[in-house]
Amino acid sequence: MSGHILTVERVEDVTPLMRRVHFGGPGVAGYVNAGAHIPNVKLYFPVPGEPLDLPGRGERGWEWKPGQRERVRTYTVRSLAADASSLSVDFVRHAGTSVAASWAENAVRGDEIAALAGGGVVVGEAAWVLLAGDETALPAIGGTIERFGPQQRGLALIEVAGPAEEQELHAPAGVEVRWLHRNGAQPGSTMLLQEALAAARFPAAELAAGEVQVWVSAESAVVRFARSWLKSLGFPRKQQLIIGYWNRGVNEVSYGRATDHDRVEGELETILPGQEEDHHHGSPRYAHDH
Repeated sequence: MSGHILTVERVEDVTPLMRRVHFGGPGVAGYVNAGAHIPNVKLYFPVPGEPLDLPGRGERGWEWKPGQRERVRTYTVRSLAADASSLSVDFVRHAGTSVAASWAENAVRGDEIAALAGGGVVVGEAAWVLLAGDETALPAIGGTIERFGPQQRGLALIEVAGPAEEQELHAPAGVEVRWLHRNGAQPGSTMLLQEALAAARFPAAELAAGEVQVWVSAESAVVRFARSWLKSLGFPRKQQLIIGYWNRGVNEVSYGRATDHDRVEGELETILPGQEEDHHHGSPRYAHDH
């Protein structure tokens, strides 16, 4: 099989703007058993109103028909059952013609998409961890927090539209979750995350011992600020993971083409025709859809 078919079991609106789709079927275990499967999953969506048309798999990788590669999107695996019987993915609900968001808006039990690949990198282990991001990063932040051990300490800065978008995250007692509300402002138009990051303070003992890790994922302006801010502090690069999920004013297809929707080398094992000179695996620019 060229891809692992995921079947919708149920759809849950966690908040008014965050929809969680729970997948089941043998394709979940097939995807997990095929190799690296968290934190990212490469989801392949059908043409609206048409059956799922999986790409082929040849000796040199995926074999795409016209229009297929453009329907691949990178998402975070929000949760995965211990027995690999089910997994869930969160989708930010928004207006427009986004391939993934449009599919999620209309998803019902029995619908199918495919998981083509997975993998990526997660925040490093440390006594104290700073996590920061907007809605696009919330599934990754939530999953990370819920995988922490009870001894973990740190701070999570999460920008959302307003109070109704706050989720119940099961954080250890030593991890503070701080919600930042846009209160009507458009995503990517505020300085909420930049200001919150600038005001954050690392615990001195852990900082001196190299026991602090920083993970930031958001709109590209926040990412640029985070890199500059950490550089000004002399914060070690090996203790930070800064990921750009989107760029205000650039649609998902253009941004995805510029970054190939990949975060690390080999996640999808392919380069689109014409992108050989614009392939950004391992660079500071990344793409993600939520």
